[in-house]
Amino acid sequence: MKNLYNIRVWLMALLVLSLGYLTACGDDDDDLGSDKVELISFGPTGAKHGEKIKFIGRNLNKVESIALAGVTVPKAQFTSHTSELIELVVPATAEQGRVVLKIAGGEEITSKTVLSFDVPVKVTSVTGEAKPGTNITIKGDFLNWVDSVQFGSLQKSVKTFATKSKTELVLTVPMEAKTGSLFLFTGGTKPLKMETEQVLTVTLPKATGFSPASLKHGENLTITGTDLDLVKEIVFTGVGTAKTATFVSQTATQLVVTVPNNASTGTLKLVAKSMVEAPTTQSITIILPAITTLAPNPVDPGANLTITGTNLDLVKTVNFTGGASVSTFISQSPTQIVLKMPTTDILNGAVTFITTRNYTVATGKTLTINVARPAYYIYNDVLNSGWQKWDGWGTTTQDIENTEFVSRGTKAIKVSFNDPYGAFQLHPNNKDVLDGYTTIVLYVRGTVNSRGSIQIKNMAGTFGTDAPFDIVAGQYTRIEIPISALGNITGGINEFYIKNYGTNPNTFYIDDIELK
Repeated sequence: MKNLYNIRVWLMALLVLSLGYLTACGDDDDDLGSDKVELISFGPTGAKHGEKIKFIGRNLNKVESIALAGVTVPKAQFTSHTSELIELVVPATAEQGRVVLKIAGGEEITSKTVLSFDVPVKVTSVTGEAKPGTNITIKGDFLNWVDSVQFGSLQKSVKTFATKSKTELVLTVPMEAKTGSLFLFTGGTKPLKMETEQVLTVTLPKATGFSPASLKHGENLTITGTDLDLVKEIVFTGVGTAKTATFVSQTATQLVVTVPNNASTGTLKLVAKSMVEAPTTQSITIILPAITTLAPNPVDPGANLTITGTNLDLVKTVNFTGGASVSTFISQSPTQIVLKMPTTDILNGAVTFITTRNYTVATGKTLTINVARPAYYIYNDVLNSGWQKWDGWGTTTQDIENTEFVSRGTKAIKVSFNDPYGAFQLHPNNKDVLDGYTTIVLYVRGTVNSRGSIQIKNMAGTFGTDAPFDIVAGQYTRIEIPISALGNITGGINEFYIKNYGTNPNTFYIDDIELK
């Protein structure tokens, strides 16, 4: 009888195991003569709530109830109950966990393995809009099986819940969360990653007003609005990147920030901790110095210049075309600056300001220098230090210290060509060297009657027009070339050529090259 009992129990266990239903739970002791309650197998693991599971063992008729994680099922609710088999329907509130068989007299048998289920988690609603740091509610079914919630593209998941039940989850919105759907990660025998159809709108900061609306660099701007405590940084319209993450003060309804030195007039962007930008509809105006008049205009180098305008007390430096600048003033007030004009590096052109906050202001005003520039020699016995001799082309000789035939001084330039359009090539260190001059004057002596020309290449790499001239054999001739004949030099010049113009071979001498 003992052997028959043993065979019957194990055949039943093997049958259910072969179907993949049961999980082994008991030990290997086989004391068939004992009245001890033993749990051999249970399952199927992976069953759904509302489906039957079986418990196989010995002396199970002594079991008073079975505790599943989250719920205890009394024997009155067993659908089958014998000494070898208990069947019951999985309650909807059962969760993953170990099984405990409770026996009369207080004895308990706990399974060695965990019982889990195939859980159809369902979401029916999600809070429509929430502010980071506040709670949202997710409603549905079997939500107690949700292990974590991910907010949209945010990689960090929330694993701690304010409350968690079968039908409701309450959790806090991360500060970095963005508007979007949610992803729920569940437990169970078939863990799921499910995306909600509902979208959570994450509240962004909003500006409703600026005070003052016009202000200077370095002054404080007060922004009023809603949810301003969410602002991580503020981006201003500006020259380059004008932004700050340091605030004078910050609350949900008011934020005070110092205007960066490179901010310009325009709108702002409130950047949330999620790095989502919330542009403002309001603008600020940056107060900058402006010119009304320049007097006198034209002005002589070395003379006093009076600048009248507004906010001139913000000016640190006045820059002139040509490279000259003045930072020491005879007098300065919000409406007037008086300064002494430089005597060098100044040309006709625009006046600009550098403010005390190192912001560059284009004033829109131009100044005319009322004096003829002094004569300037590119070559006079030696090459001017502001020029370089480059290689040119189509030549066999380039001698800038030649003494064979000199018109004035002790030296001249000798160039021998083996190309009918070869070139003697010079490069100015100052691209604007021709500015303010009207004429190029040079003296040329030929070995034969021939022709030469002047040509330039501008900073854009474009060759100007050839300006040809006649060369007389055996004597120096004064040549005058209008600079206007060379083409567009508005942006300055990069190369200056004295060229052979059609005769090959050819040699000629150049003595003095002057700008007037």
